[in-house]
This record gives sequence, C-alpha cells and structure tokens, in this order.
Amino acid sequence: RHGVAVNVDFYSGVIYYLHGIPQDLFVPIFAVGRVPGWTAQCLEQFANNILIRPLTLYNGPEKRDYVPIDRR
Repeated sequence: RHGVAVNVDFYSGVIYYLHGIPQDLFVPIFAVGRVPGWTAQCLEQFANNILIRPLTLYNGPEKRDYVPIDRR
C-alpha cells in the first residue's frame, strides 16, 4: 500500500515474538546480527584511509515552496 518492502527483520520479529522473547530485546538482537558487517566496513575504511558512503541522488522536484506547519 505504501510501497515499503518488508525486510528480514519483520519476519525475525515474528519468530522472536512466537518464541516468547521480550520485545525490548528485538532491536538489540537485530543490531548484534549487523555488528560483523559494521566491523568489516570500519576495517575496510581504516585500511584504505577512505570514507565509504553510498551514492544517493535526489530525484524530486527542483524547487518546492515552504509551507508553514500550521498550514499543512
């Protein structure tokens, strides 16, 4: 409906919930699974003395008029 794709964390959360894992632990568990990737990226950046950033290109309208919050 909103064009948002479900990722593996959605399904992991369902499995954690069904196994009785407290919801407060969901985010830390997700983060622990990403630590190896974060570490590898840090080591790669350090070894090559560069900062790796994904390329992002804005493809929206060139200029938009500002609308104050009270008129939105």
